[in-house]
Formats: sequence, C-alpha cells, structure tokens
Amino acid sequence: MKLRISAWSIQNPIPVVVLFIAIMVAGLMAYRVMPIKLYPDVSFPIVQVAVALPSAAATEVETQVTRVVEDGVANVARVKHVISTVTQGMSLTLVEFEIGLDPQRAVDEVRAAIDRVRANLPASIEPPIVERLDFDALPLLTYAVSAPGMDDVELNWFIEDVVARKLVAQPGVGQVTQVGGVARDITVTLDPARLQALGLTAVAVNDALRAHNLDASGGRTQIGAQEQQVRILAAAPSVQELEQLVIATRDGRHLRLGDVATVASGASDRRGFAALNGEAVVGFQVMKTKAASDVDVETAVAKAVATLAKEQPGVSFQLVSSGAKNTRESFDATVATLLEGMLLAAVVVFMFLRDWRATVIAAVAMPISLIPTFAVIHWLGYSLNMLSLLALTLVIGVLVDDAIVEVENIQKRVQAGASPWRASMEGADAIGLAVVATTLAIAVVFLPVAFMGGYAGPYFREFGVTVAVSVMFSLLVARLLSPLMCAYLLKPSAQPHPHKPFVGRYRRLLEWALAHRWLSLTAGVLIFVGSLMLASLLPTGFAPKGDGGTVQISLQGAPGATTEDMRASAASLTRLLRQQGDVQDVFVSVGSSQRDGDPRKGSVIVQLKSPRSMTTKAFQDHMRPLLLQVPDVRLSYSESEGGGTQNLQVILGGHDGDLLRRTAADAERELRSLPMLANVHQVAPNPGPELVIRLKPDAAARLGVTPDVVAEVARMASMGDLDATASKFNTGRQRLSVRVRLPQDALRDLDAIGALRVPTGQGGTVPLSAVADMHFQVGESHIDRFDRERRITLEAEVNGVSLGQANAAVDALPFLKHLPEGVSRPLYGDAEGMQELFASFGLAIMAGVGLIFGVLILLFRSFVKPVVILAALPLSLAGAFLALLATGGELNLPVLIGLLMLMGLAAKNSILLVEHAVEAERMGKSQTEALLEAAHERTRPIIMTTIAMAMGMLPTALGVSSGSEFRQPLAVAVIGGLVSSTALSLVLVPVVYAVMDDFENWLRPKLARWVTLPSAEEQQALETQP
Repeated sequence: MKLRISAWSIQNPIPVVVLFIAIMVAGLMAYRVMPIKLYPDVSFPIVQVAVALPSAAATEVETQVTRVVEDGVANVARVKHVISTVTQGMSLTLVEFEIGLDPQRAVDEVRAAIDRVRANLPASIEPPIVERLDFDALPLLTYAVSAPGMDDVELNWFIEDVVARKLVAQPGVGQVTQVGGVARDITVTLDPARLQALGLTAVAVNDALRAHNLDASGGRTQIGAQEQQVRILAAAPSVQELEQLVIATRDGRHLRLGDVATVASGASDRRGFAALNGEAVVGFQVMKTKAASDVDVETAVAKAVATLAKEQPGVSFQLVSSGAKNTRESFDATVATLLEGMLLAAVVVFMFLRDWRATVIAAVAMPISLIPTFAVIHWLGYSLNMLSLLALTLVIGVLVDDAIVEVENIQKRVQAGASPWRASMEGADAIGLAVVATTLAIAVVFLPVAFMGGYAGPYFREFGVTVAVSVMFSLLVARLLSPLMCAYLLKPSAQPHPHKPFVGRYRRLLEWALAHRWLSLTAGVLIFVGSLMLASLLPTGFAPKGDGGTVQISLQGAPGATTEDMRASAASLTRLLRQQGDVQDVFVSVGSSQRDGDPRKGSVIVQLKSPRSMTTKAFQDHMRPLLLQVPDVRLSYSESEGGGTQNLQVILGGHDGDLLRRTAADAERELRSLPMLANVHQVAPNPGPELVIRLKPDAAARLGVTPDVVAEVARMASMGDLDATASKFNTGRQRLSVRVRLPQDALRDLDAIGALRVPTGQGGTVPLSAVADMHFQVGESHIDRFDRERRITLEAEVNGVSLGQANAAVDALPFLKHLPEGVSRPLYGDAEGMQELFASFGLAIMAGVGLIFGVLILLFRSFVKPVVILAALPLSLAGAFLALLATGGELNLPVLIGLLMLMGLAAKNSILLVEHAVEAERMGKSQTEALLEAAHERTRPIIMTTIAMAMGMLPTALGVSSGSEFRQPLAVAVIGGLVSSTALSLVLVPVVYAVMDDFENWLRPKLARWVTLPSAEEQQALETQP
C-alpha cells in the first residue's frame, strides 16, 4: 500500500513551507496568550445550599433546616450524594449530581426544590443561598498586613476599603476576603440597674431604637412646577447625637438613650484572629476568576500590593502563601524538561545516523510538531496546566519517532548510492503506511482518556486531546516536511556502499525462535504471567504527593475554649515551629471576623525555607511527635498542593446518633492499632458545654411568655440583635450595626442571667427565673450528615505506606467488617476516587486497545495481522513493573497513564516489523525470508525510536525539577516498559506472525467455500476503471 503524499510534497515545496510557517506562527501566538494554571478548567455538577438560622444551636438547625433541605433535594433526578455540615446558626448542604449533568441545570433544579420546601422552613431564616460549588473560588494568594499606627479595627477597614477595592480592579481577580481582624460596631451598653428601675428590658430599648433611628422614604409629591422626592430623616448623624436620641417605650414614656446606656463606636465581638510569626496581623485572601491565569493574577496582585506599600509607608504587606508559586515552578520545570528531552533525543539521532543534516531534519520535527499544538488547544479553550504540559512532556520522544523512521529509511537509500531526491521519493512513500499506522495507534489509544467517566474524567480531557493533536501534527511533519527537507538538504553519499548483511547473534536468536515457535510463545506467556505477579507486589495509591515546601496544619480547640485560649495555644505552636531551622514563616488564622465564627477552629500555614535540609514529608514526620507538646488543642496535617501529607478517611453513617458515636469510638481504637496510621481522630469537634434555658410550661403560659420572647431576651443580653434586624448607623462610607446589649459582667453567673427581665403578655416584666429553669449540659456544635444520615468521619495520616496499602489494612479490621446493625460505612472521598479511577482507566485501556485494533484492520485490510501487532502489548508490562519495583514506586494515577502510553508505543514497534514483512511476502518472498528481512530493515529505526523516547523522558524520570513528583513515576514506567517491549518484540513478534500467518493460510481455503469472489477478469476491469 503506497501513500503518495510525500512525493507530492517534494514536488510542491512552496505550499508545504507556507503551511508550516502559518501553523507555527499560529502556535506561537496562541502560546503567548494561553493562561497558565495548575489544573484544567472543570465544572462539576455540585450545588451548595446555605441556609442561616442566626444564633440557633446545631441540633435545632439540623432538625428545623437541614433535614427539610435534604428531603427536598433528595427527590431531584440524578442526585448521587447529599452531604451536609451543620454548625451554630448555619446549615450547609452539598448536592452532588452524577457526572455529565449540566452544572447550571443542576443549580436550577436544586433552587426549584428549595423553593418548594421554603414554607416548611422557619420564618426567621435568612434567604437560602443556592449556588454552584466553584473549585476555582479557593484562595490563590494569602497576604498578611500589619500597621503599627492602626488598631485592628482601623486596619480591618483599611483592607476592606482601600486594599480590596484596589485588588478587585486588577484583571483576573474575582474576590478579596479578610482573615482575622475585627469589624466596627456601634455598641449600646445598657445599665441593668437603670433598666430595672424604669421597668424596661433590653428588647424594649432595642425595638424603640430600631423604630426611631431610621431614615425612610415618604414617596413623592409635586409642589409648584416640579416633582420632589419625600424623605423622612430621623437617624442620628453622629454617636453623640445617637446618645441624645429620644425613644418612646411601650408604656408611653420618653427618655434619652444616654439615660439608660453608654453609646460608643468600637470593635465588634472578637471571634477570631490572625498572626504571622507570633505578631498580630490582619490577612486577606485573593480568589481569581475561572478563566484567569494563576501566574498573571499573582503578578498583577504583586504589582498592586507594591503600589499600595509605596502609597502607605506605615503599612507592611507580606505574602504568606501563593498557589501560583507551584503553578509557575511546575510550568518552568516542564518547559526545561521539554527542552532537555529534545536535546537528548537529537543526540541519540546523531549517534545513529552520524550525519548532522539528517539529525537536524529529524530534530526539527519536535518543535514543529509541538508548537502548532498550542494553536489547536487554545482554540479548544484549554490552558497550559499540569496535565496539558504533562501530555506534551510525554510525547517528546513520540514526536521525533515518525521523523526518525522517515529519515532513516531515506538515508539508507542515499548511502546505497541513490540521490537524495530519488531516495526521498521512494523511501518516504515506501514506509508511509507504517508511519500512518504507528501514529494513529498512539493517537487513538489516548482518545478514550478524554472521555473517561467519574471525577477524574474532566481533568484528563485536555490531556488526551493534547496528546492526540500533537502526534497528529508529528504525522503531518513526517509525511510532508521531513521528506521535503531530506530531498533538498541531504548530500549524496561520497562513498556509496550496500546495506550491511544481516548476521550476528540477533539473527541466530531469531532463527532459533522461529524454529522453536511454541517454546518461544510459552516463554512469552510466562513473561506476561510473571509481569502480572510483579504487579501484585506493587502498592496502590491515588496520586504522589509533592514537595512544595508548604505544610498546612488544622487546629481544633477544646470544647468551650475562648478566643484567648486559642491565642495562647497558637502562640505555643508558633514558638515550637519557629525553633525548627527549616521554617521560614508561620501564619495562624483562627475563627473569623464574623460574629457567628467558630473561635475554636483554625489553620496554620507553615512555609519552609528553600533550600532546606528536609523534604516536606520528612519535616512533617519530624514534627508529628513534637506537636503533641502543644496543650489544649488538637493538631493534624491537612492535605495541600505543596505538602506531602496523605490522609485516610473512614466514614460511618447511621440514624441513631448515640449508637454512631459509640461505634466511632470503637473504630477509632481499632484504627490506632495500625502502625501505618498516625494521629487518628474524629474530624468533627467534640461536644461542648451549653447553657440550656427550659421554660416552665405552666408559668410561661399563665404570664404569656413564649420561647421566641425568651430567646430574644437572652440573645440581646449576650450578643445583641441579629445583623439583619439590628438598627443601622451611617458614617458616610460605612453602614454599621447598632448592638444593644448588657455589660459582660452582668452575665457572670446563673443568678445574673436569671435576673434578666422578660416581658409578659400583660405588658409587665418578670425575672427570667420566674418562667424558666437553667442548667448546663453537653451539646453538639458541629454535625456532619451523609445521604440524610448522621455521619462521623475518622481521619488519620498515612505513614510509610501507600494509600492503597493503608486502605487494605483498614478494610481487614474485624470491627469494620462487622459493624453493628444500623451503622454503615459509605465509600466516599479518596477511597471512592481510587475505585472510580482504576475502573475508568481499565475501561480506557481496553477501549484504546480496541481502537488500535480497529485502525489496524482498516489499514492492513486484515483481521489476523492486527492480532500479531497487539501481541506485543503485554510485553511492555514486565519492564514497567520491574522499573517501579526497583525505584520503590507504586501503582497510581501517573503510572496508569504511562501504561496507557506503552500500549501505543509497543504497537508501534510491532507495526514496523509486520508492515515490512507483509510487503516482503507480497513481493514473493517466503514467510521466513520476509520476517528476517523485516527484522534486518526495521531493527535500527525501532532501536533508535526507543532510545530517543527513553532519552526524551530521562529528565522527567530523574525527577530533579520542581513539581516532578507526579511525572516521575510515569516516566519510570514508560522507560522500563519500552526496554522490555523492544527487546522482547524483536524476537516474539516475528514468532507470533509466523504462527498467525500459518493459521490464516490454513483458514483461508476453508472460508473461501462460503464466499463468492469476483473473477480475475472482473477484478482487472475494476482496477483499470478511471
């Protein structure tokens, strides 16, 4: 089968040159404008429903809000999981749909479901917020700000008013949020004695203030010839005038606010703080828009912050962490790896061809195939991210393969005495079918990856398409440009010489194998079985962890801990970390600046020095026992992009909360018995103390006191009114809440709380103790739910083994195998992800092999010859698994990608052999002669392409660059598989060919009786038709 494309390109060089100049320019222009990100843009159908029931306890929120929301969304079609987190005053529900559903449709359906159950929710909730969960909304940059000349209230407002407005105006910045700090409020501190003397309550004062301190609209009127807006102005313009505000009480009396309270402007309730290296700061985090480049946003924000620092000399800005740092370093390292791989591949070509002109022709195929790929993937809306760059790194050796085969075949004819023009015309088209077949085999084997299911599928869409596009461009270069360059740039041989005869050990080995076919096939089968046994020795994992120099630690305070308790624990932790020589900065963030924030929960970002004496994982292992020295707080490592932590989770679910807690405690003890697990703990905080006010039914009913009234009295005394209903005070640039409350010392004990005045239905007041009893009890401040059941999550740090090994050890625990009735263990998180990943890649590999088989059937017009080619695929597994065992690797995500690639590479070697043997048999040679000639002619290009591919991936396999942890096991598996596949296929593929060819010759006459073929005259007439 001759493809005359190359002959046309040689005869028409100008259109070919123009074509490649055009696509190169397009690729370079696309490369300049493509965004650089860590991960591809993906959108999952996950919808978040947030419903606030201010100041309500977690158990009330669960009963009144969360269960209603879950029941409403559970009936929506294609819902996979419903996951809820309940805290004080807040219900957060994630509705996870099956992959493939349009995210916007998912949002619309969930919003409609919430609207249907809105009447069943409490009237006091804030409007439910239904939105798509956007993973790009995670913070990209974190800064710490300090200003000796400002207090934390002023600094908080400076960040909100000056910094945030400046940064949001930068291209690509989506949102700026504050960390730590405290907002400003107008505090109205009541005098309990004066209130009691006047017979007033805090609720009455707050209601009067809210009614009188107000600006309102009065509509419009027309006096004279013009129309006027009508405004009613009653709000106090200053704090002093607010104190003089005259308010009317329910019983008709009038008094000044200053007669019963002290009015002041100051800090709101402190529910959190931030500190950098032990010094108090206020931080801010920058989130980018979905389409923006990580690196561009980081650069724009850095310039804006530098400008702010010059404009505000008394304010100091320090970058705490940057997600773009890993992105930028990984991008730079990948580009360097690409260049190194190209150089090494070119060196290999020169070592074999010994001709600098031929080497240049083969080497330029790499950039000319690579650069136009940027134009296509940019047109498809892709970015330069970890997976698209991984695809380009992976195919460096593949891009030069086609050119090597073409150039080697042409140069061989030139050395035999043919002119470069004649050698190019004959040699390129003679090998055209093999080049097309090898390229299509690699392209189609990656296409199924682009359409994988599960959560890994959308991430790998760009990977599969990028590989396919780049190798198709390499085919275009090999069929059009390489023969053209050979025809015009190669020099005629000064000393023509015939091709060397096929002698030596390889010929003797091949002849022996062909003479002992069944013994050779048995050896091949044993090698395949052995490779499967090697695979069973490999530990399984999800994805290797990096060494980015960032350690994240989560803090959980003791039940009932105050902000000051957490501040002391954070200071102890900071001092401990700062004593380590590898630590550069420690940033602590506890609670939030919001009034409903949890001051017992926080996080620590530890930035390690570069260079440093320990890896990120070694530092974590070193610090693990030292962290136990920090009192009154539970510390655990969090998984992060720049850290080496691998966490394992065990989820237990059930409707009976007490049984679930007992089961979780027993499971936690079982998990602690496993040596490969460290820091086993429950993710949710332990129950904390609660003050319970229980109404006396008879007394409350007689006096007309309702639970709502008591709740308002208690809330007003302890924290003031809710943001949504509190009176407001305008400063011109700020709209502040006016908090009416009692002094803190007025609530020092139960007697003081019992003395709070509660309004009755008859218009009077009574002490709270007259209508209610009070006592302390333990209550839950945090509730997790999974698929409408209570959930408890146990978490542990995996130490010294892979995630797969740790999961296997956990699954083998007797207690988890025999859970009590009513308690289940749903599969979720990394465990579910691993299961989906291996299943998806298994299907992708089978689909890839099937596509290779289909393409080869079409190209070779035979069902038997493709079977011979596919016989080489299992031969690559032995080398891959041996290489992983030798380097201490595991069977994880990048290795699966490498195995997929090996399927295409192994098929390539077989195609080169089989295609030549088929053509030789068509020329009249015997089977053995054809096989020996194929081995003689194609061994050198096979070895050249294999070594070029291996050398192209060698920089990646060495893993010396930043972010190489993910790429390294892939390269190791590919190089090992290439070695075994090449060595074995050169012997075993001819053996399989001989067996299958004999089988085809035996079968053909038997099938011919069932088939009617055209006569020789009809066939000749058909071939001679124009």
